This record gives sequence, C-alpha cells and structure tokens, in this order.
Amino acid sequence: MARRSEHTREQLRDLMLEAAEQLIVDKGLAGLSARAIARQIGYTPGTIYLVFANLDELILHVNARTLDRLRVPMQAAVAATDDPEQQLLGAARAYADFARSHPNLWRACFEHRLPEDVAGPDFIDARIAQLVELIMAPLARVSGAEGAALDAAAQSLWSGVHGVCILTLTGKLHMVGGQATEHLTDDLVTHYLAGLVMRAAPADAR
Repeated sequence: MARRSEHTREQLRDLMLEAAEQLIVDKGLAGLSARAIARQIGYTPGTIYLVFANLDELILHVNARTLDRLRVPMQAAVAATDDPEQQLLGAARAYADFARSHPNLWRACFEHRLPEDVAGPDFIDARIAQLVELIMAPLARVSGAEGAALDAAAQSLWSGVHGVCILTLTGKLHMVGGQATEHLTDDLVTHYLAGLVMRAAPADAR
C-alpha cells in the first residue's frame, strides 16, 4: 500500500469503501466500525471523518455501489428477451440470485437505518427507483396497468420477491414448505401476473 501522504482524497474514499464493503461481506453490518475500517487501510479512525461526515454516510455509499451491481444482472435479464413475462421472471431471478450470492451486502441495503430525523439521500432513492423502473415497462405490457395502478403493481411484485429473499437468507423457508427459492420466485411472479391479467379482463371474459 502506498504511504499515507501519497493517497489523494479520492483514493482514500475508494480505500475506505472497499474496506467497508469487505467487512460487511465478512461480518455483516454488525462487524462494521470506523476502527475496523481504519485498521484495514492503515489509517487512524479520525481520517474517515475527513472524507465522510459519519459512518452512516460511508455505509450509504457502500449500499449505492451494491445497488449499482444488482442492477446489472437485472438489466441483462430484461434485455435478453422481448417477452414481458420472461423479462419479469428473469429480473426476479436475478434479484434473488444476487441476494443469495451477496447476502450481507444485499441485507445492508435494507437493514441500515438512519436516525429518525435524517432523510435518506437522493442517490439511494434514485437507485431503488432504477431497479423498480426495470420492471415497469414489461409489467405494463402484461397487465395494461398505468399510472398509480402500475406503481402499486410494481411495488407489490418487488415486495413479494424481496420477501422470498428474506425468508431464504434467514433460513425460514421451512415455515412455508421449504421449496427452492427459484421455484417460489417463479410461482410468485407467474401467479401474480395471472391475477393482474384476470383483473384487467372484461367481467364476461373471466
């Protein structure tokens, strides 16, 4: 590692984010502290606060990196087919696969809590919105929903897949029969879409 004086502020930022990310991978959020990060990069804990306002800000930037990585396989799944149902199935599988492959990083995105009087940053909200946006167009094609109804459908579908991931990572799938995550994810998406299509159909066609 270069001597301390050779690191620019941007290099320090990257070192801190990489160290924090690895600590979360290894130990989860509970294992993350300014002291642990400083030990990893060979600096004093106080140096962290020359780059980030506090540990919460650092964690938020780690989470932003994680959400960027999560978006890549989801985008690829949507781009791989023109069939909207397959796009939604692929995006859901990619989401669940990422959660299984990077459990501590994925959980950190949703388990990290800011103080009640601190608003979440726009850059996190924007990344969450980008993930939801990936499923909006195929969901609209399948369901015919638009506006608030489409927003609600996207949130419901994402919440369901997210719930399957939580059950998987917390070892609670046995409470709902113990089926494989992919099977549950596929069933959830398929049946939810079927319900949307049925709801949108004329009453005499149901």
